[in-house]
Amino acid sequence: WNASQYGGLTTLQLWVGDGTGAGETSEIWTPDMTLWNQGESMQTSLSSAFASVSSDGTVFWSRPGHLRPTCKFVGLDSFPFDELGCTMEFGSWSFSGLYLRPVKMDAGFSIGGSETAGESFQEFSLERVSCRENVYPPYPGDPENDWPVLLYEVVFQRAWQPYTRGYILLQVVLNIIGFLCFSVPPQCGERLGLGITALLAAVASDFVIAAKLPAAREMTWFAQFSAFSLAYAAAVLVESCIVIGLYYKTSESLLPSRLRWASRRAAAV
Repeated sequence: WNASQYGGLTTLQLWVGDGTGAGETSEIWTPDMTLWNQGESMQTSLSSAFASVSSDGTVFWSRPGHLRPTCKFVGLDSFPFDELGCTMEFGSWSFSGLYLRPVKMDAGFSIGGSETAGESFQEFSLERVSCRENVYPPYPGDPENDWPVLLYEVVFQRAWQPYTRGYILLQVVLNIIGFLCFSVPPQCGERLGLGITALLAAVASDFVIAAKLPAAREMTWFAQFSAFSLAYAAAVLVESCIVIGLYYKTSESLLPSRLRWASRRAAAV
């Protein structure tokens, strides 16, 4: 509209209710845009808000809330030193590119700079965001309608320091202590107890970390480290059992009595 004909009015604030322009209380139409890999609908995860309509026809519609996508995680194999990535796919679910074609404005996103923005004392921090346009080809029965979407890749940096202090360094120290079993005399009963303690500590650490990770077939860095620690602790315990058994053995043969009896019977036959 011509602002001079309406007393210099250049901007209108129009209400958009129910999360979409199709709502009964909405005063303006909004395009059909949704998160394709959504864990929860945008209509319920984002709040209703006013849309700012300018006299030149541009519309700015910003809504507070939290998006909850279903992510195909990338980078989890380096846990806990990973950069966890999630791709979010935005597009129209009902209308093809022939009727509605989303395009990114400038970089396609902006990161807020308010006093409450960002993170503090959190496990994850925002590392980077990227946006790119993608077009899916038409269906064979409808060659004129392609399906354009916007792909947002959000990458988070994990705070690795708590895992290093609480699990990795602790497991390394316990492995070193388990190595000290080799210096304890066989007649000392604490030699076997020290090996058992190192083994149980490795198992407990693995249980705690497993509760923080999804059950998957892929092996993370920490899973490999934990498996090595568990194998090392088990080897130390087995070695201690063999040494103590040989130390207290009184017979001349290393074979058990039943095995010696079976070998004699076999030789007699």
